[in-house]
Amino acid sequence: MKIDEIKKEVVKARRIFEQHHDYISKTYFGGFPTGSCGCSADILAEYFISKGAKNIEYVYGERVGGSHGWLELDGLIIDITADQFEDGIESIFISYNRDFHEQFSPLERNDKPGVNAVLRDPYNKFKALMEAHA
Repeated sequence: MKIDEIKKEVVKARRIFEQHHDYISKTYFGGFPTGSCGCSADILAEYFISKGAKNIEYVYGERVGGSHGWLELDGLIIDITADQFEDGIESIFISYNRDFHEQFSPLERNDKPGVNAVLRDPYNKFKALMEAHA
């Protein structure tokens, strides 16, 4: 995927989560973006994979005051929930700049991200909304 296409899809995904978080899953996204980083990253990864993305990773780390998860695609950080933190960055962060994300350590990486059985229904709702708002 090209960076322009990634940006377009990420902006749309953030808007979908903001507007439809309770419909997608009140359990996992009821307080979006707070507490939604892992699940939203998994759903976004699954969506990108369905669009042909390769080399996408789920990255997770902890620091005093909380944990955080986001995606990386060939080193490009894709984060749609960093604004949940008081010292967070913008609501849609797509950059190679690691200043904020390096606060979370040690970083754990999963090079096979995506949804599990629990997130299958929320993912299907999210994907349908993404496709409807093409």
